[in-house]
Amino acid sequence: MWVKPEEVLLANALWVTERANPYFVLQRRKGYGGGGIAGLLVGTWDTVVDNKTPPYRILHQTPDSELSYSVSAANNKKDITRDWEWIEANLMQTLGAFETDDEATEFVRCKIESMVANKVDQSKDDEETKSFRTATRKFMKLFNMPKEEKLVNHYSCSYWKGKVPRQGWMYLSINHMCFYSFLMGKEAKVIVRWTDITKLERGNNMLLPESIRVSTREGEYVFSMFMHINETYRIMEQLANMAMKQLMLEGGFEEDKTILDRTKKKTPKKMSMVKRDLDARARSDAYRLAFSLPLKEKLDGDTDCVIFTPFNKQNVTGKLYISQSYVCFASRVRGLLSMIIPLRDVNTVEKVDSPVGGTLYMNAMVVTTKGKVNVMFSQIGQRDLILEKISDCLSRQPAPRRRINSQVSVTSEKDTGTTVVEGEEIQFQPALVSLFCRRGSDELTAKETVKEHLWDVYFSEYGRGMCMYRTHRTHELMLKGLPEKYRGEMWMLFSGALNEMATNPGYYADLVQQSSGKYTMATEEIERDLHRSLPEHPAFQSDLGIGALRRVLTAYAWRNPSIGYCQAMNIVTSVLLLYTSEEEAFWLLVALCERMLPDYYNTRVVGALIDQGVFEELIKDYLPNLHLKLETLGLLSMISLSWFLTIFLSVMPFNCAVNILDCFFYDGAKVIFQVALNILDNNSDELLRCKDDGEAMPVLGSYLENVTNRDTTMPTVDHTNMMCTQTVEKKCSVDVCDLIEESYRKFGHLENQQIGQLRLKYRLRVVQNIEDHTMKNILRSVSEKSLIKGKELEDLYMLFKEEYLTSCYWRTNQQPADLADKFDPSRPFYEIYKVDFDQFKTMFLSLSPWAKGQRGGVLALRAFRYIDRNGDNMINFKEFVDLLCKMCKADYTQKLKLLYEIHQPPCLLDSDDFDEETVASPKSDSTEDACEATNFFAEDADTPSTDNPDDIELPSCPVEEELTSEGNNTGSQQAITEAQDIPQGEGIVSAHGPVTSPPQSLSVVSSLTDSDPPSPNNGEERPLTEEQADSIASSPSPMKVNTPLGESPMGVFTRKRELIRERSGSKEEFRNVPRLTQTQFIQMWKTLYDMFGGEPKEQDLYHAIATVGTLLLEIGEVGKKFYLHREELLSSSYASSESASESSSLAQTSIPEIKEDTPLVESKTESYSEIGDNSVNKPADGAGDTLAEEISSKVGELTLETETDGDQNEKSVPVKPDQVCEQPDLVSESSVTEEGSKASASVHRGERTISTSSSKIDTDWSISFEQFLASMLTESALVRYFETPIDLCEAIDKTRNRRLLMRQQSAPFEIINSSKAP
Repeated sequence: MWVKPEEVLLANALWVTERANPYFVLQRRKGYGGGGIAGLLVGTWDTVVDNKTPPYRILHQTPDSELSYSVSAANNKKDITRDWEWIEANLMQTLGAFETDDEATEFVRCKIESMVANKVDQSKDDEETKSFRTATRKFMKLFNMPKEEKLVNHYSCSYWKGKVPRQGWMYLSINHMCFYSFLMGKEAKVIVRWTDITKLERGNNMLLPESIRVSTREGEYVFSMFMHINETYRIMEQLANMAMKQLMLEGGFEEDKTILDRTKKKTPKKMSMVKRDLDARARSDAYRLAFSLPLKEKLDGDTDCVIFTPFNKQNVTGKLYISQSYVCFASRVRGLLSMIIPLRDVNTVEKVDSPVGGTLYMNAMVVTTKGKVNVMFSQIGQRDLILEKISDCLSRQPAPRRRINSQVSVTSEKDTGTTVVEGEEIQFQPALVSLFCRRGSDELTAKETVKEHLWDVYFSEYGRGMCMYRTHRTHELMLKGLPEKYRGEMWMLFSGALNEMATNPGYYADLVQQSSGKYTMATEEIERDLHRSLPEHPAFQSDLGIGALRRVLTAYAWRNPSIGYCQAMNIVTSVLLLYTSEEEAFWLLVALCERMLPDYYNTRVVGALIDQGVFEELIKDYLPNLHLKLETLGLLSMISLSWFLTIFLSVMPFNCAVNILDCFFYDGAKVIFQVALNILDNNSDELLRCKDDGEAMPVLGSYLENVTNRDTTMPTVDHTNMMCTQTVEKKCSVDVCDLIEESYRKFGHLENQQIGQLRLKYRLRVVQNIEDHTMKNILRSVSEKSLIKGKELEDLYMLFKEEYLTSCYWRTNQQPADLADKFDPSRPFYEIYKVDFDQFKTMFLSLSPWAKGQRGGVLALRAFRYIDRNGDNMINFKEFVDLLCKMCKADYTQKLKLLYEIHQPPCLLDSDDFDEETVASPKSDSTEDACEATNFFAEDADTPSTDNPDDIELPSCPVEEELTSEGNNTGSQQAITEAQDIPQGEGIVSAHGPVTSPPQSLSVVSSLTDSDPPSPNNGEERPLTEEQADSIASSPSPMKVNTPLGESPMGVFTRKRELIRERSGSKEEFRNVPRLTQTQFIQMWKTLYDMFGGEPKEQDLYHAIATVGTLLLEIGEVGKKFYLHREELLSSSYASSESASESSSLAQTSIPEIKEDTPLVESKTESYSEIGDNSVNKPADGAGDTLAEEISSKVGELTLETETDGDQNEKSVPVKPDQVCEQPDLVSESSVTEEGSKASASVHRGERTISTSSSKIDTDWSISFEQFLASMLTESALVRYFETPIDLCEAIDKTRNRRLLMRQQSAPFEIINSSKAP
């Protein structure tokens, strides 16, 4: 592009001149395509310091001046060449007219400056800077990434390979962590998927200060010498966390389109949009966690301010947070004061212009709620902007909706499953303690009465409801336990469930109505566990409690099928129903499962397993002596799941565990870890004395069983605990209030943010362990009936899974999924991952030995149709493996049968465009392309490109002339083609080897579709070759046991052919295989001509298929004659029959008449190889130069039309499929009619009349699979090709590592990474 002219003193320093004229020079920077040692040094320097200097420039200079002026700079040679050509075409003639060099220089400067000034800059500097866009193009080009792969940021660091650091750049994208280094001509690349990372940790020691260690299944990668290690590690943690969630939920990264409006005031412009998005996500997550807000809430911004507290007439400094639906405040001193104001409860927001308190109340505003509560904020920075933002959010609040009646009309099914009751009225239940354990005020204990009084005083002083002031006094009251009168209300308030219920009125009633009477796997499990939920409580010994529990659990399973129902949910929900209404219990369950304990209750209990690891690390940090003992006893996994899943409700009396629930809903998940640590600490002495888990379990069980609650008003009930045995003496261990207070004293410094960091660490390990377990199950279920085994099958699974994940995050339209089927636990393991046609095509073209030529895409579509039996346009791993087994590992017969069947419906349809070599996905509108960088290594120089990775050249890249000059170098070409992503269109390359075209374009197929009629050979017959004579002379006979060592290769081939025939089975196996029409035969032969490129015996294979094609064409002509004659006989028998039972008599007499009156079957000793005696001739060994001419002349002897003569008119009668099946032996492998032989001979002698419309398809022509198989057996080259098993390991490895293959041909290259990338 043109640049403003600037002076250049040393024009030749670090630059090489490529073109020059009297006024301009075109220069290339050293290190970009050569330059020796100096070029290596310059290239290394530019890579290490990330130099943004363009590698090409044009200077204006004059012979008499030492000064030069830069007028153009470009990142690639195409752009700089375009500017150079413009200069030569438009400026050179004008410059020659000036008398002095100064005038010419002044003219050039003015001209270039005017062009720069008139150029419209279309770049969006407010989103990404030019520097970041350059880094993005480098990232896409270096690692062959598509544009859908969003780069987050790049950082300078060193990668440690052994003891040698390699300085380079780490590129962090949404789905990959990449590293690139170029030092002294030697490149190094690392590509690691975030989904492959098993461990991510930060280290700091003398050898590797400030280092980051990344572990995968294949190895470890250590990076150090970061400039911004804190930011780098935080982003890596966030991306790895997103990847693990993606593995579990199968979702991709969706960029927040509103992020620019919400963060443009807070972030620098040079930051990438994706990094802004990730930072905003992190801030929103912390915001929601701190104030227990719904998951959809996004933080818009925050500012420092001061809030006036009316209860003590003071001012508290803190931060004001604003989101779409809430205004929140948190004091600078942790726990001093916090407040949540839902905008749905706000009446007005106005600024205070005349403060009464002087500067203390400057820039103040007052928020007035609908409850007549005034909240004053002062010293607000940018108050007008804050007011405008809050007013805008208020205007977007939905209108309040009236609460839905607690009665709902539903359709329910009785237990029999057949009776349906319409319009049954269901009454939603209130808190069950109000129905089953109602007590008057005189029955309450003194402590319960005192607690109620304290909360009443608190409400009058600090407010009540969502807008109340939350202070340290709130925390003190929570530690003493909530009074049962206010327990349900406070649970809803502190958990945030009240917000979700208020913004979704009637939602629960709708779910109950939708899910009523519906049967799912979850409903069956719910029904099984209903009567196991708190059975000792009278509320769940009645239909009221059981019905409410059933409706809540069923409604949630209907809302969230990814979780559905998990054991332990029934216990928690039953306790929630005791203290809250039915609808409130539902929203508490939502908050519990989706926000407070995420992933706890899905089918894999991932969250509980993660917290088990977190708990283990906390024990190691705070109770190190006990950790070693518990690890030896193997006790941690046994206790943590039962404690955490039910929040201690299943291991201690529920009237004690509800006090833990009080603190849990107030303070979050950290309460569970605090209490658990305190329980272990209180029992540490006894646990250390235990010798095995059999002694340790009763210790803990007895302690938890005997926890008491001296303030409870609930009736005392017997509680069974599986951890406690009957032999243990029951005695009071500790009061639950004391237990909770002690846990806060000892471990209260734990924060939810710290728990979140530890959860990330163990999420990597847990999710990867689950993935390994899933892989083992899938491989076990598939390998039972598969010929692909061991490491080959495992690598194939990893490739299949990677392509599936690629389809999830590199496309805008996600794969269709039936949620009911997706989360069905009874579904086979191999159904977990499914790919569509785009991903299948990518793998098929890379792995299939048949997809080597230009028709690989067509064959991929037909193969996809072949294995897509259910027609959902998706295939699972088992189907994919079955296809590759038949194609690469099966015997000769099965391979040919597969080839035969994929050229018949439904694989080949009449609506297909046979002239089109490239095909589209069968899902034309529902799925986009796989977004692979297909054209990365095969660019078209004539195609203009404005913004793509190839607009930039990198150090050590050869210039275009060098690439062109190396075009004849086989090794270089092979290196380039092997690195190609997906073979597509012309020049398709398979992972099995390069492709070469057939020796000539003349073939059986081309002769069938040629517009000119073929020419006969004038009746000349060629003698048989010796090899063909041996092939014909060989007849089916038992193979000899003792074979002489000196036997000829042809004899070995004969025995192999007989063995294949024996393994092919009886004719019954092929009886139901449809016949092949001429159109299908043409397409199959096109495929055969396309699949042999690059084979060692390529010429022999082309010769063999030409010979077999000629033979099959003649067999089809023979069969057509036979079927035409048979139809004539059937027609005559119909005409002669006049009785009422004409159809039945025909069935008895028509076929015997054919056998008696016509010599259709005289002998069954002839074979199709005998037909070849007079019809198929191979060229001699020395006739290789004329092979194409002989094939062409031989094909020219055939015609697709029946004989049309003046004296004889034969009608082409189509053969009915049922008629073909009735008499399969009439055209079997071992029989041919005399008339057919005569027809064959006449065809061979060229005695038939050649029709001018020979390019038309003959609808009467057909062959059977037996004929096709027998004909293919006549050629030893084809037998050897199809019976050779194919090893897929190398092809799979190339496909998985295709992004690591080098593009630069002039520098040595080292692939460091051993993990696979897509």
